[in-house]
Amino acid sequence: MSSAAPSRRWFTRRSAWFVLALLLPSLSAFLTTHVQVLSHVSFTMFFLATVLIATLGGLAPSLTAAALVVVITFFVPLSDRPAGFFVRDIPRDLLLFFAAIMISLISDSRRRYAAELRIALRELRERSDDLVASLNSSRCAVWTMDMDTSLNARWYSGSYPVYGRPFRELEAMPSVVPLVHPEDQASISGVFEEMRSTPGPIVFEYRVIWPNSEIHWLEMRCNRSDGPGRRWRGVTVDITERKLAEAALLRSEKLAAMGRLASTVAHEINNPLEAVTNLLYLARAGGNDETETQEYLASADRELARLSNITRLTLGFVRTSGMVVDTDIAEIVDDVLSLLQHRLETKNVRVERQYQPGVSICIAPHELRQIATNLIANAADAVGFDDGYIAIRILSEDGVGALLVEDNGGGIDESLLPRIFEPFFSTKDEVGTGIGLWVTKELVEKNGGRVVVTSDKASGDDATSPSRAADARTSFRVEFPLTK
Repeated sequence: MSSAAPSRRWFTRRSAWFVLALLLPSLSAFLTTHVQVLSHVSFTMFFLATVLIATLGGLAPSLTAAALVVVITFFVPLSDRPAGFFVRDIPRDLLLFFAAIMISLISDSRRRYAAELRIALRELRERSDDLVASLNSSRCAVWTMDMDTSLNARWYSGSYPVYGRPFRELEAMPSVVPLVHPEDQASISGVFEEMRSTPGPIVFEYRVIWPNSEIHWLEMRCNRSDGPGRRWRGVTVDITERKLAEAALLRSEKLAAMGRLASTVAHEINNPLEAVTNLLYLARAGGNDETETQEYLASADRELARLSNITRLTLGFVRTSGMVVDTDIAEIVDDVLSLLQHRLETKNVRVERQYQPGVSICIAPHELRQIATNLIANAADAVGFDDGYIAIRILSEDGVGALLVEDNGGGIDESLLPRIFEPFFSTKDEVGTGIGLWVTKELVEKNGGRVVVTSDKASGDDATSPSRAADARTSFRVEFPLTK
């Protein structure tokens, strides 16, 4: 569109109002002189015409209309006043001009305000559209909830349909709890009860069932609003893709863990098999008396018993039953150390054990095995010198059972400590996958525990020297609620 088009439209509108400023007073004069009923209200007719022009046309057309009224009343004889100029008409004419000016200014201010309001509304609509687009692209829905009146939320129009249903349908329901996965309904009901008493903030993850039977993961984040009442504002985000990615990472870590386990088992099995092969060869060789042969066979039997124990431990790792039971921490840690024995002996790592007896927690045994394996294997990777050691302590205090794994490896730089539990972050460039500690933290927190790490970086130019054992310590402390 040409830039001259708006100018032409503006000129046309202004011209039309000037024409009306000439026509309306003239029409009023004609009516008051030819219509008997209107003959005594000439000034009222002129005043209304001027006000109309001032309100809609602006200052210049309204002053033109007022000036025309003065001219008309001077030359046209009306029933309520003869033609001609009289001093007594001056106040009335001044009132007409003053009214035209004031009404024009007020109308002009109103028009400017209306224009600004239209611009503001247009910008607000544009921002609202941008917000709606952002909400949908981020799979996010905004809501408010008044705990004093209802357990259902009012949803921001245009938000992403996190429940797979229109928001009007959700708002018509007494509660969204029936749409939540049956296993999570008790938890979200507990969150609603918590919202009645706590000021927040609250972050909660739960599953919902869409109308097409798909299961989606949602994350609710909310804060209590300032002021009276229990009004909450929050967002609900569809985190299904993130959960699927996390599940894929967990499967990847399990496969990596199985690979490391297979390598460890192969080393552990190879030693007794080699011993049994040599002993049976000696037993079959000629020239041995019966006593010596029996000794060879007894030694072979012991090696086979060792092999059987390794097989039993391996099966314990592979049989990943998800059942949560009372589990003795020391028993699981000893199983892990038995499987890692060859690896530790190869690196000449000294293992120090300090177990407080009877420390049991409620956890799936295979999950505790994976936690212990990651921590002890990482410690074994960290110590790469002749004077390396790993200290393992198990204790109970203040209602928690704690597993501590400490090594005298090179330590972790203080700037890296906040990142070691991030997925794909590793300080072992050649052998690290970067998801072992992340999985460990996920498993610990899943079972109501927490993991804390402290580390002192090795000093000196030669970080591989045995002297670093004196000042380099890395300690992982894992805590779980004790079995009641």
